Order: sequence, then C-alpha cells, then structure tokens
Amino acid sequence: MSGPESTLMRSAAVVSFMTLLSRLSGLAQTFFLSHFLGAGAAADAYAVAFRLPNLLRRFTAEGTMTAAFLPTLAQAEREEGEAAMRRAAAKFLGTLLTLLVLLVVLGVVFMGPISTLLTLGRPQAQGALTARLARVMFPYLALVSLTAGFAGVLNLKGRFALASAVSIFWNLAFIAFGWSALAYGRERGWTSPEHVALVCACAVLAGGLVQLAVLVPAARAQGFGLAFGLHFRDPYVRSALRRMGPGMLAAGIYPINALISTMLASKLPDGAQIVLYNSGMMGEMILGLFAVNFATAGLPALARLAEAEDYGGMNHNLARSLGASALLVLPASIGLAVLARPVCALLFRTGAYGVASSDWTALTLQFQCVGLIFVAAQRIGTQGLYALKDYRGPAAIALFSLLLNIGLSLALLKPLGTGGLALANGLASLAGLALLVLRLKPRLPGFALGATLADGLKAVLAAALMGLLAWRGAAWLDLGEPLTRGALAVRLLPLIAGCGLAYGLLARLLGHPDAKALGARIGL
Repeated sequence: MSGPESTLMRSAAVVSFMTLLSRLSGLAQTFFLSHFLGAGAAADAYAVAFRLPNLLRRFTAEGTMTAAFLPTLAQAEREEGEAAMRRAAAKFLGTLLTLLVLLVVLGVVFMGPISTLLTLGRPQAQGALTARLARVMFPYLALVSLTAGFAGVLNLKGRFALASAVSIFWNLAFIAFGWSALAYGRERGWTSPEHVALVCACAVLAGGLVQLAVLVPAARAQGFGLAFGLHFRDPYVRSALRRMGPGMLAAGIYPINALISTMLASKLPDGAQIVLYNSGMMGEMILGLFAVNFATAGLPALARLAEAEDYGGMNHNLARSLGASALLVLPASIGLAVLARPVCALLFRTGAYGVASSDWTALTLQFQCVGLIFVAAQRIGTQGLYALKDYRGPAAIALFSLLLNIGLSLALLKPLGTGGLALANGLASLAGLALLVLRLKPRLPGFALGATLADGLKAVLAAALMGLLAWRGAAWLDLGEPLTRGALAVRLLPLIAGCGLAYGLLARLLGHPDAKALGARIGL
C-alpha cells in the first residue's frame, strides 16, 4: 500500500487511535454521569437539555461545516494560493461564530417553549428544570462549532492527532469540574438530583471552554486565525455558506431524528430519555471509532481529488473507506448486541443507575446496533457527494429519511418503546443509503460497489460466526448472573478480546483484503 491510499489509511489510523482514547475517556464521563445522576426525572431533564446543543452542532459543526468548509478552502488555495486560503478560513470562522452567538442568544431567550415542546406529557417542573439546564448548556453550541472549525483547518494541513483528541480534554474537564463541584455542594447539603443535574450542565460548558483553549494555539501555529464579524462580501465565505445551507439538513438528519425520538420518549416512563441518551452514546462510540475516522480523514483527500477531476482516485478512496469501515463496524455492532446486557451492567450499573435501568439500556442498545452499519456507510458515502460539491442531493435524501423515521417511530413506539425509536432510525438510514448510492452513481464516473459488497459479505459471515462465539462464551461464563463489577470485568473483557481476535482470523481466512493487509502489518 503506497501513495494516496497509504496516506488515507495512516490518517484514518491516527484518527482511530485518538478517537479510541476519546471514547475511553467518554466511558469514564458516562460512568460518572450514571453514578451520580441515575435514571430518574432529573436525569431525563439533563439528557433532553444536553441533546439541544450537542445534536444541533451537527448542523453547524462536524460534517456540515467541514463538508462545505474544506472543499471551499481547497478551491481558494488552488485559485489564489495558501495566503488566500488562510484569509478565507479566518473570515468564514469569524462569520460562523457571529451567527452562532446570535443563535445562542435566541435559544436562551426562547428555551422555555422549546423545552416544553420536548417534554410534552411530563410534569411542568421537569420542563422547567430542562429549560434551566438547557440555558446553561446552550452556549456550548458556539464553543464546539468553533472547535470543529479549527479542527477542520488542522485536518486540511494533515494534523489529525490533536484535532481528534479534543474530546478527551472535554471528558476530563467534565469529570474534574463535576467532581470538584459535587464535593463542594455536598459540604453545603446540595445533594438533590436537581443540584447534581445543574452541576453536570455547568461541567458541559467547562469542557467546551477547555477543548477550544487546547486547539486554538495549534491552529494559530499553522497560520490560521479568526476575523470576528459578518463577512458576507467575501466570495469564499458566501460559497461556503451556500454549500452549508442544503448540507445542514443532510448532516443534521441524525440530530433531527434524535430530537423526534426525544419528543416521543416523553410519552414513556421516567428514565426513557437517559436510556436513549446512553444507548445512543454507545452507538456513537462505534461510529466514532470505525466510521467517522474514515469520513474525517477522507474528506480533504476527496475534495482535492474532485478538484483535480481524478475520479478513479475518488472511487478507490471511497471503496477502501467503505470496506475498511464495514470490516470494523459489523463485528462491533454484532458483538455489542450479543453482549449488551453485561456491557451495560459494567458501564452503567452503579450508584443511582440500578439494575432495571441498566437492562433497559441494554435492550434499547440491541435495537440501536441493527442500523449502525447503514449509518456508517451513509456518512462516508455522503462525503463523496460533498467532495463533488453536490449538496442538494444529501439534503433531499435527508428529508426523505426524516419523514420515514417519523412514520417508523410512531409505528414502533408502542410495541417496542425506546427500542422502537432506536430501530426506526437505523431502518431510515438503510433507505437513505440506498438513495445515496443511486445519487452517486451518475455523478461519479466509474462508481461501482461490486467488490465492496463482496468484501462486505465476507465481513458479515465472519462477524456472524464471532457473534455465535460471543453468545456461547457469555453463557459459559455465566455473564447473565448478578456479578460484582470486578468479577464481571475479569470475565467480560477477555471474552471481548478473544472474540475480536477470532473475528480477525476468520475475516483473513475468508480473504477480506483489509483483514489480510492488517494481518500482514502485525506479522500474522
């Protein structure tokens, strides 16, 4: 493996490693949250309030912004040179921040009716607490969006490690602030669930400040700055904003679906919101480790290949990203579904988060796992359309997926509860993926999925055999029985490692090219 392909895989490996560390620190943050906040009404209020800035950032940060931002910067660099590219970056980020500050102000002012809408069917006091927590956390939207912008310019310069590590600093800052504030509150008798939720809301804001502070010096060292203000006269700013417009719906399909699930979950018993939040976090962990890395590392390369009209290179990069992502997402999804109960017991069954809440989370997670491979493939494939500067297609696909998700959620809510909401999102992503393939085919010369699908079938077979091994191993180790956390960890973690090794060997024996390449690298 050499050239652009090797660069893509190395970049994806860097992002994967840093994302792994980020997810591990995220598990520690989730353990902290579960231990102190539990799964009651206050936890639901926190989960709903946190969804607003955390999911709205998909519109203004991450996929949406970088998908419009990086191709525009690549265009500016090609047309006018590196200095023009840096000026365009500073003006765009300054314009984005100005607009976000206005949005945050409006959000804080109108948070009361917004929270009421999201908590319909719940007591008025819970809606009031949700609004209070959301007002504290909503400025995080501006912080995280600006952080994503600086991360994007670092990715453009090939600096993936620090940009992928910012979540580590957020998680650690959250825990440190939360632990200190709760200790201070205990001395003064502030121990109610409402006080704990407020501390966690403040910790979200503290983490946002820390991760931005970590990233800004690195961006400045690369020559990137920030020109605060509205720079609508700049042609590159206008171009990026125009591209963001339709792309906001496409990249925002997941948060829109999540907000719909949040509204519908208000019709379920207390704890439904935090259960959905925790199961969604586990699904995002898999996507972050094994799909977002390829999407993040691949977009700058795809944008440059599209500018050069190197469609063969684009096809090759997309195929490798999809194949490598499927190789990793499939076993993680099946393994997590099979071992959901002991995994959730290990991660969430602590303090105020009891056995019933843990088992509820595990059941929801099993439904969540069904659609992860479709979400992963859709995220990667959408990057190809963005690189081709097709933003209307993803927006139309997102709108269709949104409407389908609403219908499926309403149909599945009563029989399956939170599991139905999780399953509806995955099924809607499958339909969206099918439409995405149809959209890419006429716009990317030479686009074909034959080899990728053949490799995917090998991964499916290997993952299914691994899932059977995990199921038998869980029964043999009595993982369904009540165990202490230490005893559970001693049994569960070696089983996960053994299943991972077995999957790798099976995939290699079946001839999966990425499994063979990985085995050759580590000397197997």
